[in-house]
Amino acid sequence: MLSFAALTFQKTSKALDSRAILAHCALFADLPATALDRLAGLCTPRSLRGGEVLFRTGDAADHLHIVASGRIRIRGNDGSLFADVARYEPIGEISLLSGDHRNGDAYALRDSLLLDIEGAALMAFVLTYPTALLAMTRIIVQRMRRDRRQTLLEAARREHSIAVVSLLPDVDVEAIADQICAALRGCCATPCERISAASVDAAFGKGIAQTPLGETTAHHQLMAWLDARERCDQHLVYSAGPADDAWTERCLRQCDRVLVVVPAQSVPSDTALLETLRQLELRVPVDLVLLRPERAAAGDVAGWRLKVGAGTHYFVRPDVADDYAKLARQLSGHGIGLVLGGGGARGFAHIGLLRALEELHIPIDLTGGTSMGAFFAALRAWGLDSREAQRVARASFVDHNYLNDYVLPRVSLLRGRKFLQHLRVLFGDTRIEELRTPFFAVSTNLTRASTMVHDSGPLATWVGTSMAVPGVVPPVAWHGDLLVDGAVTNSLPTDVMHAMGRGPIIASDVSTEGSLQAPGIEGPDPEALLDQRGRPGNVTLIDILFGGMSLTSESGVRMRAERADLYLRMPVADFRLFDWKRIDAAVERGYAYAMEQLQKDGQEFLRRR
Repeated sequence: MLSFAALTFQKTSKALDSRAILAHCALFADLPATALDRLAGLCTPRSLRGGEVLFRTGDAADHLHIVASGRIRIRGNDGSLFADVARYEPIGEISLLSGDHRNGDAYALRDSLLLDIEGAALMAFVLTYPTALLAMTRIIVQRMRRDRRQTLLEAARREHSIAVVSLLPDVDVEAIADQICAALRGCCATPCERISAASVDAAFGKGIAQTPLGETTAHHQLMAWLDARERCDQHLVYSAGPADDAWTERCLRQCDRVLVVVPAQSVPSDTALLETLRQLELRVPVDLVLLRPERAAAGDVAGWRLKVGAGTHYFVRPDVADDYAKLARQLSGHGIGLVLGGGGARGFAHIGLLRALEELHIPIDLTGGTSMGAFFAALRAWGLDSREAQRVARASFVDHNYLNDYVLPRVSLLRGRKFLQHLRVLFGDTRIEELRTPFFAVSTNLTRASTMVHDSGPLATWVGTSMAVPGVVPPVAWHGDLLVDGAVTNSLPTDVMHAMGRGPIIASDVSTEGSLQAPGIEGPDPEALLDQRGRPGNVTLIDILFGGMSLTSESGVRMRAERADLYLRMPVADFRLFDWKRIDAAVERGYAYAMEQLQKDGQEFLRRR
């Protein structure tokens, strides 16, 4: 397999119109023609193969780089995403002006072409043309103001080139690519073009798509044509079958994201194409799309993900347009994530939000939550609507009392076995990775004082763990650690949803601020709560245990709320934690508030998404 850098550097240099690229770059777009001509003379073309490093943390900042085609990703030492740099954008201007060494690692996500300008020559140039220096300063300020949420969302929305490849011959990859194209047009309101070996041959002549990457004339002609397609501000969907040939490799090296398509019922196995995928060592996201008809089993999801090296997976019913729409929204950074917080019976208000979203036809593409929020998020991901979720909630918390298996309180007041058994009856053997709608629950690791995210494994077990209020039910032992209710460390896990980078977030918060009170008592009276006869709103042991837990997470709620694009603080402070019989009132309260907020801010939210 030939390296990208070996593909006729002279051809690459001539193919780049340095002046035209500079004219499109925000740093230099306002310069006069004579200045652009002079600056173009300072440029040196550079080619990077996908995965190749441009610079590493600690390297000297001796060049400014401008992306001519492709995409460069910059990450910090902690692995956090600094930026995805696309066509006509600069790289390295901050460290070049400050004189510092590089503070991140930069590498090509895909085959890319750049213009390099030597630092000393650029500094001499900007002294002559201070307009360029002002533009550099403006770009630096804009990048420093960009928060991580915005960076992740922008990165997802810049992935305009997707390669759809099948591993098995019985997959109609062209039809699937057409469906994805149509869905992208619908959710992004931008054109989308599917490019296949057949369409390339139709444009250039039979067999051109299979041009080996080492044949310079035909290769550069084809690459220039593909580059022109990308310049049209549209999505490109490359499609390739299971053959391990030149066209498939070109698709893989030309894209921002790879979708590997397999039937859900197929057995994970190695193929020549998978070996090529591994050898290319791509840095772009590789996802798995499982074709799963209605009522079909999920198959060996974990096995296929391991074989493919997929970061995530999606289920698609082959002929259901809504499934492709959900897929397209998540791929393009327009997927709507729903995060539901913990709060005992106050969580019934989440049902009202679900009903409001349904009535306003706002789709939910992925869900997650903590404690009671995890329960309702799981029901939504499991496929239940708001009416069915309310029926299940009534049966679970009102009609039956599964929280009465009291034990000698050595580690908890309740054994918790009855409620967990109820969850197992409700969800059966369903695993989180088998849900058609992506879902996660969070718990608190008491041993390590950290939040744990559960996005795979038995659904009933991890929902129950997320609801395991410390002191009320026993902690869950897992690999030697003790796990309890997620609200101890994260009552509203918008940070987890945000890190998935699939689009805007709706968050429903049912926590309260300091709701435990002892009205009428001046004190200090250490025994005031031991005799509460005749006092309104008696405080119970459960209130203290749960309320104290909620207060530990309240300090982070505002920060997590800032990660939501639409944040709903449900007005349910007057509901007690175990007010199960007030389910209807809580649902209606949540519904009325959600409708008010969605009608007030929903149009702006939908516009921004």
